[in-house]
Amino acid sequence: MTVDATLPATAPAAIPTTLGIIDADVHPSMNPAIPGVVRHLPRRWQEYLAHTGLRVGAPGGDRPRHREFASRWDAVPPDGGPPGIDPAFARAQLLDAYDMSAAVLNDIGGFPFSGGLRVPAEFCAAFCTALNTYREEVWFADDPRWYGAINLPYEVPDLAVQEIVRRKEGPHGDRWVQVAMAPDNERGIGHRKYRPVLEACEHYGLPIGFHVLSGRRITPSGPANYYFEEHCDFAALNFPVVASLVFEGTFDRFPGLKVVMVELGWSWAVPLAWRMDHAHRVMAREVDLQRRPSEYVRDHLWFTTQPMEEPENPRWFDDVLGLFESSGMADKLMFSSDYPHWDFDEPDSFPLSVRRDTERFGRILGGNASALYGLPLRPGTGQVVR
Repeated sequence: MTVDATLPATAPAAIPTTLGIIDADVHPSMNPAIPGVVRHLPRRWQEYLAHTGLRVGAPGGDRPRHREFASRWDAVPPDGGPPGIDPAFARAQLLDAYDMSAAVLNDIGGFPFSGGLRVPAEFCAAFCTALNTYREEVWFADDPRWYGAINLPYEVPDLAVQEIVRRKEGPHGDRWVQVAMAPDNERGIGHRKYRPVLEACEHYGLPIGFHVLSGRRITPSGPANYYFEEHCDFAALNFPVVASLVFEGTFDRFPGLKVVMVELGWSWAVPLAWRMDHAHRVMAREVDLQRRPSEYVRDHLWFTTQPMEEPENPRWFDDVLGLFESSGMADKLMFSSDYPHWDFDEPDSFPLSVRRDTERFGRILGGNASALYGLPLRPGTGQVVR
């Protein structure tokens, strides 16, 4: 990132830090049909999978990737296989390389099954169970710093609740710190259909992490034909999710519920809150809310940093972040790398003005995630400000 030449000449070129780092968005292999997962399926569903194949492609645009699984070239393990297949290799490239305290695994490879896309509901549930079991067996066993988001057959709420209970009441309950959902569900997430899932999340103190991308749809007007187009359309998913949660009264019904917008940006949150407040002032009789919409956004939503807003002038970033924090959300922005994807962000990807503010930078790098997920945060040893 280019540093503004007008910054004070007396500023040090490198500032050593001992700030703890928690990565709120890391991806295991996006290929769901890996043998380690399939062997955890009941025989019936192993035979079904062998007979029918995955059938997860969405109709429409091809969305060509520039790299396999949209990942870094160097993320392919030395022994081969897709990026994110080897937890030890990922540990060396991420946890150890940046001396991280913890990282949250968001398993988007299972989203087509989680959402019940073109496969039987019972298969969705069995596959989510197999995927979660595989993460425990392989990733949790690799390093205590790996934590996970529970894959759920969320379009079948009763089975989704069973999976939440299975994981949180199981031997690795403390390692599951979130549930994973896509932002393009069958109905708006505030719909009564999903209330059993939301109730279970509130009961266990599990945030819901909405992560792009399930593959069902990105825009209201059909699928993207260009990868560049897709990459710029992600924000279209945010407004319906937040509006549904707020105007359906979700946070009045479940006051302890926490929601994380993962890899969906964050600079849009304050303008959306303004728009919802204005709509509420003129149409409040249509809904039954106890508070202003912006208050629900402020108190119930968290956000991850990647993909980072990177304006041409770094001072514009300061303005946007300042507006976000002055709206009461200084404790709601969490560092994420998006490893192993090509647009991976290092911990020092922030403008120098942010990195110099140790208190602010510490909150973003690890403090906010530690508070939300209850994860241990220890000082690092590397220089993340340079």
